Amino acid sequence: MTTGVVTRRHRGRLLSRVTQLMLRILAAENGFGPDSHVLVLLIGVLTAIGVSMVLSTSFVPSLVSGHNPFSLFEKQMLWVFLGLMAFALGTRLDLEILLKYRGVPILLSGFALVAVLIPHVGYNVGGSSRWLGFGIIRVQPSEITKLAIAIFAAGVATSRADQISDWRKVLQPVILATGVAAVLILVEPDMGTAMVVGATAIGILFVSGVRMRHLLPTLALITAGGLYEAMAKSYRRERLLSFVHPWHNRLTFAYQEVQSLVAFATGHITGAGPGAGQAKWGFLPNPQTDFIFSVIGQELGAVGAVIVLALLAFLIFSIFRVSQKSTSRFGALLCVGIGSWLAAQVVLNVGAVIGLLPVTGVPLPLISSGGSSLVVELFALGLVNSVAKHIRPIVKGSERSQLQNWLSRSRVVIGSRLATLHKTGFGLR
Repeated sequence: MTTGVVTRRHRGRLLSRVTQLMLRILAAENGFGPDSHVLVLLIGVLTAIGVSMVLSTSFVPSLVSGHNPFSLFEKQMLWVFLGLMAFALGTRLDLEILLKYRGVPILLSGFALVAVLIPHVGYNVGGSSRWLGFGIIRVQPSEITKLAIAIFAAGVATSRADQISDWRKVLQPVILATGVAAVLILVEPDMGTAMVVGATAIGILFVSGVRMRHLLPTLALITAGGLYEAMAKSYRRERLLSFVHPWHNRLTFAYQEVQSLVAFATGHITGAGPGAGQAKWGFLPNPQTDFIFSVIGQELGAVGAVIVLALLAFLIFSIFRVSQKSTSRFGALLCVGIGSWLAAQVVLNVGAVIGLLPVTGVPLPLISSGGSSLVVELFALGLVNSVAKHIRPIVKGSERSQLQNWLSRSRVVIGSRLATLHKTGFGLR
C-alpha cells in the first residue's frame, strides 16, 4: 500500500514538472526558445551524424592508402575540433568588421585561387589542382571563396542600399567578382563549387532588391555561358549527361551513379545497420566524401536518409528564419547567402547521389569528410548564430499584428486550461 502511494507521488511530481514546463513554453514569447539554441542543436546533431558516418566509411580507404584503419577518422576529428573553434569565433565576431573590410576576404581568396593553378604550388589530386598546403594540413581556396562571396555581396548590397536600383553600383561589382571567382574555380576544374558560388551571390542579389529587369538577363547570360562551358568538351559533356541513362554507361562515366543507386536499393526501409554496408568495400568511390549519403541510405535505410535530409532542411529553414527576423540588413543578407550556399550544396549532392543530377563533386554540408569545407561551414554558421543572438524577443505593444495578438491570447487560454487540469488531477482543487 505504501509503495503504491509513493509511486503515485513520484508520478504526480513528474507530471507536475512536465505541466510546468508546458506552461513556460506557452507563456514564452519566442515559442521554444531563442533561434540560436535551435541552430546550435541542429549543428551539433548533424556534425555528430557526420562524424559517425565518417567513422563507418573511412576505414576501408585508410587501409587502401596503407595507413591504420582510423587515420582518416582521426584527421576528421582534428578538423571537427578546428571547426568548433571556428564556430565559436564566428559567433563572437563583430559583423561590422566584416562589413567594413568586405573586400579583403574576396581578394585573399582570389590570390589563393590563382596560387593553386601555379605548378608546384597547388596540390594536384586526380587531375584537379584545388589544394594549398603541405602534409595533412591542406586547404581548398574554393571553399573559402563561398564565404568570401557571401560577405562581399552582402556588404555591397548593404553599403549601397540607397543605390540598389542602379545596376552599376550593386549588380555589376557582385557579378564581376563572382564571375572571376567562378572562372578560376572552373579552371581547377570544379564545376560544382562554381555553381554553389554563383547560387550564393544570386540569392543575395535576389533578396536585396535588385531589379528583376537587370537580374534576369544577367542570369540568362550566366546560364548560357555555363551550358556552353559544360558542353564544349566531349569528355565533360559525356560525364554530365551520363546520369540520364546511367545503366548504359555503368562501367565508364556513370559507374559512381550506378553504385550509388545499388547502395540505396540494398538499404531498403531500415538499412543494413550502422557499419554493415557493403558499398564502402571498394564498390563505391569516395564513400566518405561525395557519396556519403549513399552509405547513409544503405546502412540507415530510407528512414535514416529522410531524417538526415529533414535535419538539413530544418537547418536551412532556420537560417532563412534568422535572416527574416534580423533587424540588421547586412546580417540578414549574409544569412541569405549562407542559406543559399548550403541549400545549393544539398541539392547538388543529394541530386547526384540519387541519380537526378550529374555528379559535380559537391560535399554534403556537415556530413561529408573534409577539412576545409567543414571548418568554413562551421565558421559561416557561427556568423549566422551571431546574427541570431542579436534577435530581440517580441515585446507586447501596439505594433504587434492581429495574428500575434491572437496567438498570445491562445497561449493564455490553453495555459489556464492546463493549469486547471493539473490542479484537478492532483487533488489541488
